[in-house]
Amino acid sequence: MPKFSENEKSIIQEKLLSEGERLFSLHGIRKVTVDDLVKAAGIAKGSFYAFYSSKEHLYMDILGNLQKNIWESLDIFLKENSLLSPRELTKQVILFSFREIRKYPLLMQQDAETTNYLFRKLPKEVIDAHTVDDKHELAKLTEYGVIFKCDLELAARTLQILAITFFNLQNNNSDNADVMEILLNGVINEIVSDSND
Repeated sequence: MPKFSENEKSIIQEKLLSEGERLFSLHGIRKVTVDDLVKAAGIAKGSFYAFYSSKEHLYMDILGNLQKNIWESLDIFLKENSLLSPRELTKQVILFSFREIRKYPLLMQQDAETTNYLFRKLPKEVIDAHTVDDKHELAKLTEYGVIFKCDLELAARTLQILAITFFNLQNNNSDNADVMEILLNGVINEIVSDSND
């Protein structure tokens, strides 16, 4: 196992994340190899494994970092739109999140095939940690008066599946805005209490 100073660890980590995002965005998770990643980062293969157990693990770290960027923007959005009704606020948060996702090519590539691949390749605890992060972000909505009709884990999983569906619809090259609107309204009506409920 290679020994690195804290500064070296930070530099290598950043290089793996940035080069990984670039390569995965260009070629997809399946086509990029660990050899491609170490070559792009300028490190030895053994050094890669000092940081990550697999390319899929790196991929999930990259996704997590991109999501953190979106969540930081979301905090500002929530403060600016706090007077909306609970369902409308939830809807606008989801739409805002999808607009933010479009800024990142890697996130735009997420589809059922990629998700299934990651579920097969990664340990359950890595996948579960991703859901926990989404659940934590949904909990922020409760600070703005949103009351969920189901537990936050179910709401997070539902919205994850909705996001994958939206990505698939957007990649279909036809205008699916009406379909997306119906799906979004239906999900929100099922998982968020209205002030009149």
